Amino acid sequence: MVKYLFLFLGIVLSVQACAQKKKNTTMIEEYKKLQDSLPSYPVEKQITYIAHLNSKTPYELYLDDILVDRNITSGFSKSVELNPYLLGNGTHKLKIRFFPPENSEDGRIKPKDIVYDQDVKWNLYFIKLQKDPNDPLGYAGSIDYRNSELPIVAPPTEVPVWEQEFEVEVKDLPYQLKGWSEGEDLSKLDPKELEKEVVAYYNQLRDLLNKGDIIDFMRLNAINDYETSVSIYNTKKRFEEAYQENIDVLNQKCVGNMLPITDYVVKLYAKGKIVALEIPEGEYKYWSALFSDSKKYGQSGWGIMIYRPQGSKEFKIIRN
Repeated sequence: MVKYLFLFLGIVLSVQACAQKKKNTTMIEEYKKLQDSLPSYPVEKQITYIAHLNSKTPYELYLDDILVDRNITSGFSKSVELNPYLLGNGTHKLKIRFFPPENSEDGRIKPKDIVYDQDVKWNLYFIKLQKDPNDPLGYAGSIDYRNSELPIVAPPTEVPVWEQEFEVEVKDLPYQLKGWSEGEDLSKLDPKELEKEVVAYYNQLRDLLNKGDIIDFMRLNAINDYETSVSIYNTKKRFEEAYQENIDVLNQKCVGNMLPITDYVVKLYAKGKIVALEIPEGEYKYWSALFSDSKKYGQSGWGIMIYRPQGSKEFKIIRN
């Protein structure tokens, strides 16, 4: 009897190994098709748009109603590449929200927190660059800060939050992406039902990562990987390298280390077409609720933004 039991287990393990090998082969083939379809643009057409920010107060930066960067501490200078969130040319909206300094006693931001005087003030620049992998800085030419500045002004009085919005023109992208443009307006759904469906999808992703089904997770992330690679002008070689790097990192940090999805808030972006679960408060505020805690690698938030194509019942990962 024992002999037959071992034989049966051997057959099961063999079938499982074959199934896994077939799954891996299929996924590699799918990514190879995406890799082969990546457009190749000459260097002079590899235009990148960047928002550069100087701030000594916490902030949130939005592009077309999508949170693309934030800082919850005081004192920051940062450049944010906008291409992954730019689906194509046209008029776009860039919004900055400033919050009170960390040491604020009354929870309000004051005029001098934004513009102390004509020489000391916070700045926001909308910059167009041409990528150049042969240049030490990664781009060609110099930055015209004077003509790239978006004028930040001080609030007239003390306020809890100070917000400014600017229209910016994007004219020179060589690509057009579909992204979330055909997504359902999730803001029209019942909030409780939407929360239930989004949490269920996040739990599906959480279980894949925790169990080590990384190939299945990568399959769900494929369109995001492709569109992001197009927007930042990845070569086919770099696309392949990033695919393997992502698999390695997810295997190291996520397998057996994913925390339950219990602490979250539902956030809608892109005028209701994108949704994400984020940690609402504490040390990891704004981090993704898809969260791992590894003794070796520490805590990681696996930020994803999802959408649902019109007429579909399935969510899809569309950006990180």
